[in-house]
Amino acid sequence: MLIDTHCHLTYPGLMEQQAAVVQRAQEADVKKIITIGTHPGDHAGALKAGSRFAAVFVALGIHPHHAHEVGEDFSDLLHKQLRSSEKIVAVGECGLDYHGNSAPEVLQKKVFIAQLELAKSLNLPVILHVRDAHQDTLDIIKKFPELRFVVHCFSGSPQECRQWIDLGAYIGFTGILTYKNAPGVREACKLVPENRLLVETDAPYLSPQPVRKIKINEPAFVTHVAAQIAAERGCNVAYVASITSQNAGELFGAKLLGPI
Repeated sequence: MLIDTHCHLTYPGLMEQQAAVVQRAQEADVKKIITIGTHPGDHAGALKAGSRFAAVFVALGIHPHHAHEVGEDFSDLLHKQLRSSEKIVAVGECGLDYHGNSAPEVLQKKVFIAQLELAKSLNLPVILHVRDAHQDTLDIIKKFPELRFVVHCFSGSPQECRQWIDLGAYIGFTGILTYKNAPGVREACKLVPENRLLVETDAPYLSPQPVRKIKINEPAFVTHVAAQIAAERGCNVAYVASITSQNAGELFGAKLLGPI
Protein backbone atom coordinates (compact mmCIF):
# COMPACT_ATOMS: atom_id res chain seq x y z
CA MET A 1 0.00 0.00 0.00
CA LEU A 2 1.12 3.53 -0.80
CA ILE A 3 -0.20 6.79 0.62
CA ASP A 4 -0.07 10.00 -1.39
CA THR A 5 0.46 12.44 1.46
CA HIS A 6 0.01 15.60 -0.59
CA CYS A 7 -2.18 16.44 -3.57
CA HIS A 8 -4.86 18.92 -4.58
CA LEU A 9 -8.05 17.16 -5.66
CA THR A 10 -9.82 20.51 -5.77
CA TYR A 11 -7.52 22.05 -8.39
CA PRO A 12 -8.36 22.22 -12.10
CA GLY A 13 -7.40 19.03 -13.86
CA LEU A 14 -8.35 16.82 -10.91
CA MET A 15 -11.50 18.53 -9.63
CA GLU A 16 -13.44 17.65 -12.78
CA GLN A 17 -12.66 13.94 -12.45
CA GLN A 18 -12.28 13.30 -8.74
CA ALA A 19 -14.05 9.94 -8.67
CA ALA A 20 -12.00 8.59 -11.56
CA VAL A 21 -8.76 9.91 -10.03
CA VAL A 22 -9.48 8.22 -6.71
CA GLN A 23 -10.43 5.00 -8.51
CA ARG A 24 -7.21 4.97 -10.52
CA ALA A 25 -5.24 5.54 -7.33
CA GLN A 26 -6.93 2.54 -5.72
CA GLU A 27 -6.13 0.39 -8.75
CA ALA A 28 -2.47 1.42 -8.43
CA ASP A 29 -2.48 0.39 -4.73
CA VAL A 30 -2.41 4.01 -3.60
CA LYS A 31 -4.97 3.33 -0.92
CA LYS A 32 -5.07 6.65 0.94
CA ILE A 33 -4.77 10.25 -0.23
CA ILE A 34 -4.39 13.54 1.64
CA THR A 35 -5.85 16.47 -0.27
CA ILE A 36 -4.75 19.95 0.74
CA GLY A 37 -6.96 23.02 1.08
CA THR A 38 -4.73 26.04 0.48
CA HIS A 39 -6.99 29.06 1.03
CA PRO A 40 -10.47 29.84 2.42
CA GLY A 41 -12.13 29.43 -0.96
CA ASP A 42 -10.54 26.00 -1.33
CA HIS A 43 -11.31 24.60 2.10
CA ALA A 44 -14.95 23.68 1.52
CA GLY A 45 -14.04 21.68 -1.57
CA ALA A 46 -11.30 19.80 0.26
CA LEU A 47 -13.67 18.94 3.10
CA LYS A 48 -16.28 17.81 0.58
CA ALA A 49 -13.76 15.48 -1.08
CA GLY A 50 -12.91 14.06 2.32
CA SER A 51 -16.54 13.32 3.09
CA ARG A 52 -17.22 11.96 -0.40
CA PHE A 53 -14.40 9.42 -0.53
CA ALA A 54 -13.43 7.04 2.26
CA ALA A 55 -9.84 6.98 0.98
CA VAL A 56 -9.40 10.77 1.09
CA PHE A 57 -8.20 12.70 4.12
CA VAL A 58 -7.78 16.46 4.44
CA ALA A 59 -5.33 19.15 5.53
CA LEU A 60 -6.34 22.80 5.70
CA GLY A 61 -4.13 25.86 5.77
CA ILE A 62 -3.18 29.13 4.13
CA HIS A 63 -0.52 28.71 1.46
CA PRO A 64 1.98 31.59 1.50
CA HIS A 65 0.79 32.60 -1.99
CA HIS A 66 -2.56 33.40 -0.38
CA ALA A 67 -1.31 35.11 2.77
CA HIS A 68 -2.42 38.51 1.50
CA GLU A 69 -5.99 37.29 0.88
CA VAL A 70 -7.02 36.53 4.45
CA GLY A 71 -8.51 38.87 7.01
CA GLU A 72 -7.51 39.49 10.60
CA ASP A 73 -9.99 36.85 11.76
CA PHE A 74 -8.63 34.08 9.54
CA SER A 75 -7.11 32.21 12.47
CA ASP A 76 -10.44 31.90 14.29
CA LEU A 77 -12.18 30.73 11.13
CA LEU A 78 -9.46 28.22 10.35
CA HIS A 79 -9.58 26.94 13.92
CA LYS A 80 -13.29 26.14 13.52
CA GLN A 81 -12.71 24.40 10.19
CA LEU A 82 -9.87 22.30 11.57
CA ARG A 83 -12.25 20.98 14.22
CA SER A 84 -15.11 20.36 11.79
CA SER A 85 -14.27 16.88 10.48
CA GLU A 86 -12.62 13.67 11.64
CA LYS A 87 -11.01 13.44 8.20
CA ILE A 88 -8.72 16.41 8.97
CA VAL A 89 -5.19 15.21 9.71
CA ALA A 90 -2.96 18.31 9.53
CA VAL A 91 -2.56 22.06 9.30
CA GLY A 92 -1.18 23.19 5.97
CA GLU A 93 0.20 23.61 3.67
CA CYS A 94 1.70 26.70 5.20
CA GLY A 95 5.12 28.29 5.29
CA LEU A 96 7.22 30.79 3.40
CA ASP A 97 7.78 31.30 -0.32
CA TYR A 98 10.07 34.10 -1.49
CA HIS A 99 10.02 33.03 -5.13
CA GLY A 100 8.46 35.36 -7.67
CA ASN A 101 5.45 37.49 -6.82
CA SER A 102 4.44 36.01 -3.50
CA ALA A 103 2.86 37.97 -0.67
CA PRO A 104 5.13 40.36 1.30
CA GLU A 105 7.56 38.48 3.54
CA VAL A 106 6.39 40.17 6.74
CA LEU A 107 2.80 39.18 6.03
CA GLN A 108 3.78 35.63 5.11
CA LYS A 109 5.55 35.23 8.42
CA LYS A 110 2.59 36.55 10.39
CA VAL A 111 0.15 34.17 8.72
CA PHE A 112 2.59 31.27 9.00
CA ILE A 113 3.25 31.75 12.72
CA ALA A 114 -0.48 32.02 13.42
CA GLN A 115 -0.98 28.61 11.80
CA LEU A 116 1.83 27.08 13.82
CA GLU A 117 0.12 28.36 16.95
CA LEU A 118 -3.10 26.73 15.78
CA ALA A 119 -1.35 23.42 15.15
CA LYS A 120 0.17 23.58 18.61
CA SER A 121 -3.16 24.27 20.28
CA LEU A 122 -4.94 21.48 18.35
CA ASN A 123 -2.07 18.99 18.56
CA LEU A 124 -2.02 18.59 14.79
CA PRO A 125 1.02 18.04 12.57
CA VAL A 126 2.04 20.69 10.05
CA ILE A 127 2.68 20.44 6.32
CA LEU A 128 5.39 22.95 5.42
CA HIS A 129 5.80 24.76 2.13
CA VAL A 130 9.35 26.10 1.79
CA ARG A 131 10.65 27.78 -1.35
CA ASP A 132 13.62 30.14 -1.50
CA ALA A 133 13.06 30.75 2.23
CA HIS A 134 14.93 27.93 3.91
CA GLN A 135 16.67 29.82 6.72
CA ASP A 136 13.71 32.00 7.71
CA THR A 137 11.40 28.97 7.83
CA LEU A 138 13.95 27.00 9.82
CA ASP A 139 14.38 29.85 12.32
CA ILE A 140 10.63 30.07 12.89
CA ILE A 141 10.11 26.33 13.26
CA LYS A 142 12.86 26.20 15.89
CA LYS A 143 10.57 28.25 18.11
CA PHE A 144 7.97 25.42 18.03
CA PRO A 145 9.96 22.37 19.18
CA GLU A 146 6.82 20.46 20.14
CA LEU A 147 5.40 20.44 16.60
CA ARG A 148 5.50 17.42 14.31
CA PHE A 149 5.91 18.40 10.68
CA VAL A 150 6.84 17.43 7.15
CA VAL A 151 8.82 19.52 4.69
CA HIS A 152 6.57 18.96 1.72
CA CYS A 153 7.93 18.64 -1.83
CA PHE A 154 11.55 18.80 -0.76
CA SER A 155 13.64 20.54 -3.42
CA GLY A 156 16.60 21.82 -1.42
CA SER A 157 20.20 20.77 -0.99
CA PRO A 158 21.56 17.82 0.99
CA GLN A 159 22.90 20.31 3.53
CA GLU A 160 19.46 21.86 3.99
CA CYS A 161 17.95 18.40 4.28
CA ARG A 162 20.34 17.58 7.14
CA GLN A 163 19.22 20.70 9.00
CA TRP A 164 15.58 19.68 8.73
CA ILE A 165 16.33 16.12 9.77
CA ASP A 166 18.16 17.43 12.84
CA LEU A 167 14.94 19.24 13.83
CA GLY A 168 12.95 16.01 13.57
CA ALA A 169 11.27 16.75 10.26
CA TYR A 170 9.68 14.22 7.98
CA ILE A 171 10.69 14.81 4.36
CA GLY A 172 8.20 14.48 1.51
CA PHE A 173 9.47 13.66 -1.97
CA THR A 174 7.60 14.27 -5.22
CA GLY A 175 8.22 13.75 -8.92
CA ILE A 176 11.07 16.26 -8.66
CA LEU A 177 13.12 13.34 -7.41
CA THR A 178 12.92 11.77 -10.89
CA TYR A 179 14.10 14.84 -12.85
CA LYS A 180 17.53 14.90 -14.47
CA ASN A 181 18.22 18.39 -13.13
CA ALA A 182 17.66 17.39 -9.47
CA PRO A 183 20.79 15.45 -8.41
CA GLY A 184 20.88 17.30 -5.08
CA VAL A 185 17.39 16.14 -4.24
CA ARG A 186 18.37 12.54 -4.99
CA GLU A 187 21.41 12.92 -2.72
CA ALA A 188 19.14 14.31 -0.01
CA CYS A 189 16.84 11.31 -0.42
CA LYS A 190 19.68 9.03 0.61
CA LEU A 191 20.23 10.99 3.82
CA VAL A 192 16.73 10.80 5.25
CA PRO A 193 16.26 8.21 8.00
CA GLU A 194 13.82 5.60 6.80
CA ASN A 195 11.36 6.48 9.55
CA ARG A 196 11.09 10.06 8.22
CA LEU A 197 10.43 9.37 4.52
CA LEU A 198 7.13 10.28 2.89
CA VAL A 199 5.94 10.06 -0.72
CA GLU A 200 3.64 12.54 -2.41
CA THR A 201 2.63 13.84 -5.82
CA ASP A 202 1.63 17.49 -5.29
CA ALA A 203 -0.81 16.67 -8.09
CA PRO A 204 -1.89 18.10 -10.46
CA TYR A 205 1.69 19.42 -10.62
CA LEU A 206 5.12 17.77 -10.98
CA SER A 207 4.36 14.63 -12.98
CA PRO A 208 7.23 12.13 -12.46
CA GLN A 209 9.63 11.60 -15.35
CA PRO A 210 8.11 8.31 -16.61
CA VAL A 211 4.80 10.15 -17.17
CA ARG A 212 6.25 13.63 -17.64
CA LYS A 213 4.45 14.08 -20.96
CA ILE A 214 1.18 13.75 -19.07
CA LYS A 215 0.68 17.32 -17.90
CA ILE A 216 -1.87 16.44 -15.26
CA ASN A 217 -0.27 14.56 -12.41
CA GLU A 218 -2.47 12.42 -10.15
CA PRO A 219 -2.15 10.32 -7.00
CA ALA A 220 -1.76 7.03 -8.90
CA PHE A 221 1.60 8.31 -10.17
CA VAL A 222 3.12 8.38 -6.68
CA THR A 223 4.24 4.84 -7.52
CA HIS A 224 6.95 6.39 -9.70
CA VAL A 225 8.24 8.45 -6.77
CA ALA A 226 8.40 5.33 -4.62
CA ALA A 227 10.30 3.51 -7.38
CA GLN A 228 12.87 6.30 -7.57
CA ILE A 229 13.35 6.27 -3.80
CA ALA A 230 13.89 2.52 -3.96
CA ALA A 231 16.49 2.96 -6.70
CA GLU A 232 18.35 5.66 -4.79
CA ARG A 233 18.36 3.80 -1.50
CA GLY A 234 19.03 0.30 -2.86
CA CYS A 235 15.85 -1.39 -1.71
CA ASN A 236 12.67 -2.63 -3.33
CA VAL A 237 9.49 -0.68 -3.96
CA ALA A 238 7.44 -2.85 -1.63
CA TYR A 239 9.74 -1.87 1.22
CA VAL A 240 9.44 1.83 0.37
CA ALA A 241 5.66 1.46 0.28
CA SER A 242 5.68 -0.22 3.67
CA ILE A 243 7.91 2.27 5.48
CA THR A 244 6.40 5.42 3.94
CA SER A 245 2.87 4.25 4.76
CA GLN A 246 3.91 3.49 8.32
CA ASN A 247 5.51 6.93 8.55
CA ALA A 248 2.33 8.57 7.25
CA GLY A 249 0.41 6.81 9.98
CA GLU A 250 2.89 7.96 12.60
CA LEU A 251 2.71 11.60 11.49
CA PHE A 252 -0.90 12.01 10.42
CA GLY A 253 -2.67 9.37 12.51
CA ALA A 254 -3.27 5.63 12.52
CA LYS A 255 -6.58 6.04 10.68
CA LEU A 256 -4.56 6.40 7.48
CA LEU A 257 -3.49 2.78 7.93
CA GLY A 258 -6.94 1.36 8.57
CA PRO A 259 -9.28 -0.26 6.05
CA ILE A 260 -11.26 1.89 3.67
